[in-house]
Amino acid sequence: MHSIKDGVSFLSIEVVKLGVPAIAVHGGAGNWDVDERTRKEIKDFMRELLRNTLKLLNDDKHTALDAVEYAVSQLEDSGLFNAGLSSSLNVEGFAQMDAGIMDGDTMRAGAVALVERVKNPVKLARKIMEKTDHVLIGGYGADLLGRIFDMENRIINLESVRRYVDAVSKKSLPSYYKRNSEVVKKLGLSLSDTVGAVAIDTKGKLAAATSTGGIWFKLVGRIGDSPIPGAGFYADRYIACSATGVGETIMTVSLCRTIAIHYRYLRDLRRSILESFRELEELFGVNTAGAIVLSYNSELVMYYNTRGMARGYFSAGMMDPYTNL
Repeated sequence: MHSIKDGVSFLSIEVVKLGVPAIAVHGGAGNWDVDERTRKEIKDFMRELLRNTLKLLNDDKHTALDAVEYAVSQLEDSGLFNAGLSSSLNVEGFAQMDAGIMDGDTMRAGAVALVERVKNPVKLARKIMEKTDHVLIGGYGADLLGRIFDMENRIINLESVRRYVDAVSKKSLPSYYKRNSEVVKKLGLSLSDTVGAVAIDTKGKLAAATSTGGIWFKLVGRIGDSPIPGAGFYADRYIACSATGVGETIMTVSLCRTIAIHYRYLRDLRRSILESFRELEELFGVNTAGAIVLSYNSELVMYYNTRGMARGYFSAGMMDPYTNL
């Protein structure tokens, strides 16, 4: 890993050659200034998740698509990350979640935006990919499909409500339409938490998935990069990518698809990611984004320009999963 400290952030890249099958996950790029107990809890959870997901991949019946759906749904349920159960709340005090999933072999994708009632948005995204003619469904229509597909309902997370009430009681919330990033920073919340996974199965097929609760105190109806194919997630026959960070920056440069296009020409995954992030950072600076990217030859690159990124991987040939924040 190469890290450059610039006073406020670390520019970090890790390049690893994995076996096949393989799974990699992230829990969001951001500050990750947590106490040792929380750090241990997150790393222990990710290790167990990686073990269980690789066990799934070792069974030839299961695909890379199955693996990323399973991994992201577990991250959504964990209560440790800004997705699913512990999703952030918008300026009016309720969660609106986004997620996307993509099969690299067929390049079919499914995504949901502004979901309020479904427990696992990533599972609904896969249903949309496989059961409808569409790619992205948002708002009431997505929640309606959740009921039609008999998906579990999300329960209200009291810790998220407590954070929101605390902000309101301190009169920290700005006028409805004003920028909220300074409020989020003042309250010690993250602008960029997301969860995601990339995988390669025993047949060499790739898949990617991403899920998020979005930015704390975002405007009602705000959609980030996570449900946008080519921005927050992407998979084809060459790479699988899951991005994390400030969604507006990732969408603007179509980060995951940009990495994929660079890779087609450069045939060098590390260089492709560095070139793609160079453009993003020239426009928006650092402390903005991260990504995990897995290639068809099972090379994994993890890059982030924030202080940390919860991340881990496990593959055939490894004794134990790797996790870090």
